[in-house]
Amino acid sequence: MITGQLDGRKRRLKVEVKSELTGTLAQPLREGISQIKKQHPDDAWDSLYLDVRNARVIDSMGLNWLLAESRSLREKDKEFVIRVASPAINRVLEFARFDKIAVIKYRRRRQLR
Repeated sequence: MITGQLDGRKRRLKVEVKSELTGTLAQPLREGISQIKKQHPDDAWDSLYLDVRNARVIDSMGLNWLLAESRSLREKDKEFVIRVASPAINRVLEFARFDKIAVIKYRRRRQLR
């Protein structure tokens, strides 16, 4: 559901979410990212690069999870980058003005026909 690795050259912790960002999965996502952060000391990375390109849906609990992560990172003076492919998720992040607290990288995936 969630994997992570440290990119020491770019000093970023890259986390990939392979599920939807919904309330039913919020707790496993919190626990997964917590485990990944415990594996890599804070002084080894400057930014969290969250790849949610596999997600197509986000609800209020998913948005709340992202907000909690952004607060945690801001307290540690870390940058938060979110990579999105879903137009629906991008619209929600825009509406919530998430670009004020994180860097949003949106690129829609090509449709396979």
